[in-house]
Amino acid sequence: MWWLYGVARSLVPRRKKRLPQQVRSSLGLGALLVALTGVNVYYFFLRHDTSVQSLMRPVSTSRELTEGKKEALAESIPRSLLGAAYKEKKLPEKPALPPPANLGFDDGSVLGQFGPSDALSTVLAREGFGGTAGAVTAALSKLVDPKLIRAGERYQVERDDEGTPERFEYVPTPVLRYLVTHNADGSWQASKQEKPLQIKTAQAYGTVESSLYESVAKAGEAGALVSLIVDMFAWDINFYTDTRPGDTWKVVVEKQFLGDQFYKYGKLLAAEYSNKNGVFRGFYWNPSGQRGQGRYYDDKAQALAKSMLKTPLRFVRISSKFDPKRFHPILHTIRAHLGVDYAAPIGTPVWAPTAGKVVQAEMMHGSGNTIVLSHPNGLQTRYYHLSRFAKGLKVGKQVAQKEVIGFVGTTGLSTGPHLHFSMIKNGKYIDPASQGVQRDPGPANRTAYLQAIKPRVATLKSLPPVVAKNE
Repeated sequence: MWWLYGVARSLVPRRKKRLPQQVRSSLGLGALLVALTGVNVYYFFLRHDTSVQSLMRPVSTSRELTEGKKEALAESIPRSLLGAAYKEKKLPEKPALPPPANLGFDDGSVLGQFGPSDALSTVLAREGFGGTAGAVTAALSKLVDPKLIRAGERYQVERDDEGTPERFEYVPTPVLRYLVTHNADGSWQASKQEKPLQIKTAQAYGTVESSLYESVAKAGEAGALVSLIVDMFAWDINFYTDTRPGDTWKVVVEKQFLGDQFYKYGKLLAAEYSNKNGVFRGFYWNPSGQRGQGRYYDDKAQALAKSMLKTPLRFVRISSKFDPKRFHPILHTIRAHLGVDYAAPIGTPVWAPTAGKVVQAEMMHGSGNTIVLSHPNGLQTRYYHLSRFAKGLKVGKQVAQKEVIGFVGTTGLSTGPHLHFSMIKNGKYIDPASQGVQRDPGPANRTAYLQAIKPRVATLKSLPPVVAKNE
């Protein structure tokens, strides 16, 4: 019998002896480490664009960053405002500083410019002011806040025969500079110099074919004029949804010249925009002549400014409207969308559509960086997914209409860069598009205003194309 048991056992395959659990775990960890090492070797030594040698090679990124920013703007900013002219890179930026010899001053060239991380103290230390840097900063602070100095702005340093700095000049614009000089008694004194500008009144007009920007560019005007037009009519016209081919515009605007060179636009004195919704006109009125007291009214002496802006952003496209039964793109469930989503590039400024008080400014899980403003009459506005808050914004701060409170981002539960904007009235969510608005008061002397704008009205009506009266 035993021999039969032996034969049977020889016919059954022997079971392989398993490695201990600790050994198997060690082998698995070793294989993972080998794989990770291989990936690191490939990326840091073999791959062309990520190798250590490639990363250590000096390279200028300003061009790539600039082009990338333009491409992002071209994709996100409404075509109704940009159009083909933007693709042709005709959009002028802030007026560039001309060469030092053309600044209009007689005392030499600018030495350098502030870098992205440069503070005034950093530049003074770099230029050798040493122990006198504090006195120079104190003198300059009497005329301008050093914290307002921005990257790209220029400065000049003059030295004595021994190489010791004896004068510092801060040049924020081609027409303005601040001089800090070393007096004989050892003290430092600051002064301000302004190059006078020549102001001329000009007219311009055009018809929209593909975009407002392209129409303005074809009229020979700078892109900054688009911003002036949009800002004037921000309470009445959404320049993304309301702009169509065939719309017409006319303006009477101040132009400032530095010598024979156009520097920038001044006040928009009068403007007209005609579209499918009618003819909109605005006129600048400042009878006191005091700076900052001017207001815009229409040809019926009604204020253009209203209690609520048309949108909290200037250049936007609406990506998701108010919908109580919206399918959430991330959670994949039916959730009420109690607001409006405005798609815009990251960093686009977000304005307060009306004056209010900050009651919340913090990071939340779903809504990301969140701001909540409280307004009179039980109204509250909310702003979600911001990339960051405006400098100095905190709970309790009072903000004015059009004051920047934050910047577009994609924080929280977000599928892409956008601003989620919602309104609550007496504890209940309402559709922002249905919110009624009230105009600001008209001019104190209506008769004087209407009499004063008659020449402007006549000028607008005389500019082609003549728009048929449809009020």
